Amino acid sequence: MNPAVIATSIDQVLRSIDRLGGPLEIALVAAAALLAVVSLLPDLARWRRPVLAGTAALLAIGEVALAWLHWRLFTLAVVADPATGQVVGRVAVPLWVESEKLYVWALLVAVMGLLARDRRDELLPGVGVMVAVLAAGAALWGRPFSMPLPSFLGQYGQYLQAFASGIPEAAQGAYVGMESSRQYYYNSWYMWVHPPLLFFSYGAFAISFVATMRAAVTRRASFERLAYHWARLGYLPLTAGMLLGFPWAILAWRGESWWWSGKVNMSIMMWLLYTAYLHGRLYLHRRGMWRWVLALSILSFIVLVLTYLATYVVPGAHSYA
Repeated sequence: MNPAVIATSIDQVLRSIDRLGGPLEIALVAAAALLAVVSLLPDLARWRRPVLAGTAALLAIGEVALAWLHWRLFTLAVVADPATGQVVGRVAVPLWVESEKLYVWALLVAVMGLLARDRRDELLPGVGVMVAVLAAGAALWGRPFSMPLPSFLGQYGQYLQAFASGIPEAAQGAYVGMESSRQYYYNSWYMWVHPPLLFFSYGAFAISFVATMRAAVTRRASFERLAYHWARLGYLPLTAGMLLGFPWAILAWRGESWWWSGKVNMSIMMWLLYTAYLHGRLYLHRRGMWRWVLALSILSFIVLVLTYLATYVVPGAHSYA
């Protein structure tokens, strides 16, 4: 293992993705702005679906570029024991961590909005605004191409520097941290199953929220039924993803009070609210229950957004704060 060669190669890959993805980030911001305009102006209604499809295509192209970035990092990012010099494994960074979370969410909502069949044209304004916000946030805040994977690259860069320093204590300490991250985070089966399930559910809940808002405005039962169908689609992946997360948390955060983490508790609150919403709908025939069901649906999605934001602002085991 030659740390200098690896660092140089990774730097070349990052320059390549920046040359390709930098203009794509600008194009995504422009597409998001255009999508928001056509979604909000009734006179431009005929352009909503084409612009949404174009935005989804841009997001898909970017996702392919990000997949290439992750593959190249996998071929380069090896972890070796400084005591023996032997390589113990490679780092497989998933495509839905750090700066790429909003990006994946935007892509899923755009695809789901295009694939929706029932009352699709009437959902397009809300879906378009949702995708515009997520895509703009992904490009301006996440910056997955111009500033990709800052936590991973920072930790791996420190590991390479410590390995090259020749100081046994520093090299061994950096190795232990990097190998722990490799085994229990990046390369863990959990990271390749848990987040995709949750983001799929987030996409379905976003469509459900749009339908709920339409039901609240129009007072039409068809939109309420549509919101229920999308929420039901998202509920099972959400439940499965959360259940799969607990065994991993027990193993990875051994010795830490991870169950007090703000993000973990917000996630449980979100699950309970969606459970209450779906359960409450069983009694939709009762007087006044229709309003309560709509209120629970809206509140559930608000807590979902807060749960996502808690990752960045609330300290804890499951947090970047």
